[in-house]
Amino acid sequence: MDRIKNYFEDWTMFEKLWLITVCTIMTIIWYLNGDAPFLLALTLTGSLNLVLGAKGLYFAIINCLLYSYQCMEVKLYGEVMYNMLFSIPVSAIAIYLLNKNKDDNGTIRFKVMSGKLIVLSFAGTLICVFLYAKVLNLLGGNLAFMDSLTTVVSVVASILYLMRFSEQWLMWVGVNALSIVMWIMVYASGDKSALIIIVMKLTNLLNSLYGYYNWKKIAGQTDLKVKNFTEAS
Repeated sequence: MDRIKNYFEDWTMFEKLWLITVCTIMTIIWYLNGDAPFLLALTLTGSLNLVLGAKGLYFAIINCLLYSYQCMEVKLYGEVMYNMLFSIPVSAIAIYLLNKNKDDNGTIRFKVMSGKLIVLSFAGTLICVFLYAKVLNLLGGNLAFMDSLTTVVSVVASILYLMRFSEQWLMWVGVNALSIVMWIMVYASGDKSALIIIVMKLTNLLNSLYGYYNWKKIAGQTDLKVKNFTEAS
């Protein structure tokens, strides 16, 4: 019991209420929609992963496996490849790197990107989106451009996450917004099980906005602003 209390000791009341609210909403929607238990596990692990942040990385690995299976069912091959080939290894690496980059108080040392690095990241992302969309088209994937967009931006966001840049949260805001649109399209095609995933992505979007605010505040407190690309790498 003491271990659980210590786990949430540094959490604000807002963060505790947000965690309870998210899990409750997911469960209610799952019940009302009459979905399979698999979808409840998928959405809860996804929400716990984001709400718990660095503490929820183990949930991230489970969620990647479940989400990949769901995406395979609707031929979103980009999402499958990202989660299976990239996200799971990144989650494992992040557990090590984030713990390694903590100060004496246990706070993770975050950074802020320079203008030059932001421009380079944006340009590189656009090029990769168009190239990967062509690959997904050749594979016969569904919604190839949207799938490519969410996948490539997720990869870039994950890399920024490993590098501890606060701006990775803005990338996740974009990813979640695009994912909501993509899953609405899946839902409109007749797959009613997409509803709970749409709600999960909406929750993720709100969490991403809060995450950016929180990480940038911590980055400012630790005074780790990056001046150029060389320092960032």
